Parts: sequence; C-alpha cells; structure tokens
Amino acid sequence: MTNNPPSAQIKPGEYGFPLKLKARYDNFIGGEWGAPADGEYYQNLTPVTGQLLCEVASSGKRDIDLALDAAHKVKDKWAHTSVQDRAAILFKIADRMEQTSSC
Repeated sequence: MTNNPPSAQIKPGEYGFPLKLKARYDNFIGGEWGAPADGEYYQNLTPVTGQLLCEVASSGKRDIDLALDAAHKVKDKWAHTSVQDRAAILFKIADRMEQTSSC
C-alpha cells in the first residue's frame, strides 16, 4: 500500500502529479514555435535512471538575434499598454507557470 493519493486529487506542482512531456521542445519566438537555427537539441535526461525525458532546443546566437528582433518589433505596443493591462498579462503568465510546474 502507498501513501500517495489518487492522481485525480493531486494538483499540478504537487508530488505524484503525472508529468506529461512532449518528445521535443522548440523555441517560441515572435509568437511562433520553431526549431533552433542550427537544428541542435539538448537531451534532457532524468537523473534517476539516465533515460531520455525529452529534447530541448539548443539555442545559439542566431536564435537570440531572432528573439531580440521579435521583441523590438513589439516594444512600442507593449510600452503603450497600460500598467494594469501589463500586470494582468504577467499575472496570467505566472498563474499558468504555477499550474504547470512540476515542483
């Protein structure tokens, strides 16, 4: 017998919550998902068994330049967004991160 509660009662971020990973994670730049410019990925291994959990984009200078270009394109729009709206957006992001965190 285990002391783990049924998975339906476990909330995201709590011990025992089933972790669902995609096989590969790309970059998110300019509102779109895409492979890293050089096509390279890190292998994210579990420290417990050494098995592959997933692959994560290995971003380099070209990817950083693309991300900066995308950010510069929207900086004026973001600057004219009210403080209240920016706060609401950032709180939504934080809430989503908390909901999906595995720790």
